[in-house]
Amino acid sequence: MTSPAEIRKDVESIVRTYGKLKEPIPGDRDLYTDLGVESVNAISILLALETRFQAPIDDARFVEARTLDGLVGLIATTQAGDSRVA
Repeated sequence: MTSPAEIRKDVESIVRTYGKLKEPIPGDRDLYTDLGVESVNAISILLALETRFQAPIDDARFVEARTLDGLVGLIATTQAGDSRVA
């Protein structure tokens, strides 16, 4: 299992890369309305997260996790084996 610090680092790296963000990402800011991540890039973020953490992520739960903190929590839940994720 990946540590919470590693999850956060990897999720932030993926969001920064595929969301095309240059500045630090505040954990509680909406990635789309506050930080300008385009919705088309969300698909790339989702696929990269699934690849990195080797687990399917429910599309509806991904859409609800609109912040970095939300995505980190979603991945942590995935890593913990929550059957609701897939």
